[in-house]
Amino acid sequence: MADFGFVGPSYPATSIYQDSNECINFLPEVDPLKQPGDRGVVALYPTPGLTIKAILPNQQEVRGMRTLSGGTRMLVVCGPYVYAFNNTLTPTMIGELNSTTGRVTISDNGINAYIVDGTYRYTWRINTVTSAVFTGVVSGTTLTVTSVNSGTLAVGQHFFAVGALQETVITALGTGSGGTGTYTLGLSQTIASSQMYTSSPGAIITASISGTTMTVTAVSSGTLYVGQTIQGAGITTQTIITALGTGSGGAGTYTVNNSQTIASITMYALNWTVLPSSDGAFSGGETCDIVDNYFVYNRPASQQFGASGVLSPISGSTSFSSKDGSPDNLVALIADHREVYLMGEASSEVWTDVGGNPFPFQRIPGTNTQHGIAAKFSLARFGNSFAYVSRNSRGQAQIMQMNGYIPTRISNHAVENSITNQYVDDAIAWTYQLEGHEVYVVSFPTLQLTWAYDIASGMWHKWLYTNNDGTYSRHRGNCCAVFQGMVLVGDYANGNIYELDKQNYTDNGQYVRRLRRAPHLVSDFQRQYFDELQIQFQPGVGTTGLSVGSSGRFIGSPYIIYPDATLTVGPMDILYLGVANQLNPSTPTTYPQAMLRFSNDGGSTWSREYTVTIGQTGKYKNRAIWRRLGMARDRVFEVSISDPVNAVIISANLKATQGEN
Repeated sequence: MADFGFVGPSYPATSIYQDSNECINFLPEVDPLKQPGDRGVVALYPTPGLTIKAILPNQQEVRGMRTLSGGTRMLVVCGPYVYAFNNTLTPTMIGELNSTTGRVTISDNGINAYIVDGTYRYTWRINTVTSAVFTGVVSGTTLTVTSVNSGTLAVGQHFFAVGALQETVITALGTGSGGTGTYTLGLSQTIASSQMYTSSPGAIITASISGTTMTVTAVSSGTLYVGQTIQGAGITTQTIITALGTGSGGAGTYTVNNSQTIASITMYALNWTVLPSSDGAFSGGETCDIVDNYFVYNRPASQQFGASGVLSPISGSTSFSSKDGSPDNLVALIADHREVYLMGEASSEVWTDVGGNPFPFQRIPGTNTQHGIAAKFSLARFGNSFAYVSRNSRGQAQIMQMNGYIPTRISNHAVENSITNQYVDDAIAWTYQLEGHEVYVVSFPTLQLTWAYDIASGMWHKWLYTNNDGTYSRHRGNCCAVFQGMVLVGDYANGNIYELDKQNYTDNGQYVRRLRRAPHLVSDFQRQYFDELQIQFQPGVGTTGLSVGSSGRFIGSPYIIYPDATLTVGPMDILYLGVANQLNPSTPTTYPQAMLRFSNDGGSTWSREYTVTIGQTGKYKNRAIWRRLGMARDRVFEVSISDPVNAVIISANLKATQGEN
């Protein structure tokens, strides 16, 4: 029997007796040059592995990532801390949020970065980060530096560390003069010995404040900009520059948000700002984007959304409006084709920039739809538009892609069955593109499930992390950015930044169990006798170095692990120390194993696993064949592999005969 549909996508139907197809950690690829029915029309390739590129020091959830305009910097939020990455993937802490968990949204206009976390909005004046990285301890207002990794400390620098207060500035030198020693901080706090950072301020000035007017008489260094935080002795916290007066970066007058009286002193303009509640018509924002140089953001638990000024992070008090086409609340927004899509709980509508004042946007008539969004962070750019997990007044759990103003269903019944009547509000999504495959990846943390949809093939597969006990959980990726030619993802728990790596067949060293469960084999419910099943793997993919054991494999005794070798033991593997043999790292010794099991009752119960090798390195004529496979009326085959090799499945061939009753 030629290829009987063994190679294909995931489609576990509501009833496994209708269909129980699974495709886990394989990505189906369609060969457009082959005709239907040909061998290899669809092949299964390993999903990308995870190669570690950076570990952020606080090792918490990576909440958001964005490559800033120009491509030379990437912002990453991990826990409460904001890091700027340079082109060598070296992180420097440049800000701190007032929250510690949950996805954030990051946008930028080439001048300022903009971050929302639900309760607060933040901005960073994009600049070349000149900083110091050092180890120190803080007691009261005294910073004691014990070692310096890089850079030089100086008065006026913005101080960051795990647990540091917002707006902390070095105000004086102690025994230190740029390296080890003591320094005075502007705010009293206690921080245990840890890695710390400083970054240069936007400007150091001499100025006074009367009411909301700041008068700058001298600028020691830097340039003043709208959106910077002003810090100095006696200055009210969250004092920011909201408008230019006679000054345009140097001496002159500026408007600040907090009314106060401060005599002429040295002040520091900080590039990192927590926008105060007085900014705009409301505080907070759950999602944000950039369109026509306006930052747009939505107010939590309301119909309202607001906009900043042009090329400014500051919002006017009347620069807002409401999603008013339907009474449901606004959940998320995204800018697409210079229009703002407002995604509500059960409907959506589209607004565009008409140049109005004080609010520049206006609803486009006829763009209302009957599909809202179930999970605000399931919204991700995809193809020439975006995709999301949908909800409307009739139900939820469809995944849609916007086609112009019309939502188009891209999920199928199998995907929908897995999330129907489940909690999906915490779903998060991101997209990546590798080798022409643009994939929408959506994870459901409560369900510990990740689905992935390839726009090229129109097929779904599951992309899951393999735990030590062989069970599956959601993929590690929590957010994604393309930076320095790499597709990078942030881990949802530990501060790791990974590259999606087609040449790595592990998840940061953790083995990946790849599984394909084929369609039912039924012939009028007559008995079928299965003589032979051959899976066409790409042969000769065994690696050099240590043997990877399978059930009943002898790996040699004594067993020597060389520094450049890897030993992977799967959940079903049994390794035996046997005949004395010293392995050489350059000797082909890995026997990647494929494990077959089958069901004779449509997928309700399963046989034990039967293993065969798919070929050592260089064994290009190897065939993965199982023989004498018994008989059944409703047979389902399942093949899995967990060895870290390029396990490509091209096709399958089955030899079977049908009985007479």
